[in-house]
Amino acid sequence: MTGKKGTAHNLCRIGFLGLCLTAFPMTSYAGAINGLKPASPQPASGQLKPGLAVQYYGAKFDSIRQLEEWMEYEKGKAGTPIPMLNYQVGTGNVLTTTTQDLVGADITGFINFERSGNYTVMVHSNDGVRLTIGDKLIHEDPEVHADRFSDEITLEISEPGWYPVRVLYFEKKNTATLELYWDPPGPEEIDYVPAKAFAHIGK
Repeated sequence: MTGKKGTAHNLCRIGFLGLCLTAFPMTSYAGAINGLKPASPQPASGQLKPGLAVQYYGAKFDSIRQLEEWMEYEKGKAGTPIPMLNYQVGTGNVLTTTTQDLVGADITGFINFERSGNYTVMVHSNDGVRLTIGDKLIHEDPEVHADRFSDEITLEISEPGWYPVRVLYFEKKNTATLELYWDPPGPEEIDYVPAKAFAHIGK
């Protein structure tokens, strides 16, 4: 993995999560992902609330497909908004629940790309995850697995603004991880996507 600033090297150097020992990319992308669609119309600032909205589903899942099938028949329960995707909780509570196992989550909202250009992103998950941004599938690792990083994924952002984001995620048992990193265009280095980049439509 060799992003424009040496993404894997930077994660190892700053001590993120033992990446040097645990990174086993599951999906290879040929070139950058383009054609991402910003929200249209763009949400007004007065509509936006911090973090991402989430619906929780309490059941035993072995795949994202099973979660989707469950969601067709169960409404789910609205949870406390998720400020940012920076969860590596071990055996603690999953995301913003008070539950340690058997959690499915449908996470929705917007991510703000402040400027156009290429963004390198990486997903760190345990268990299954599917990430969609701007109506494009960005990453999917859909079944039960230990902590695992995605490949580096390059997103070509043609215009700045808010883009719809959706994450389907489940944790079966034991440990839980859901993290999203990015390396924006410019001098910044790889880090968590910050809380200020996420929002959802508040009621």
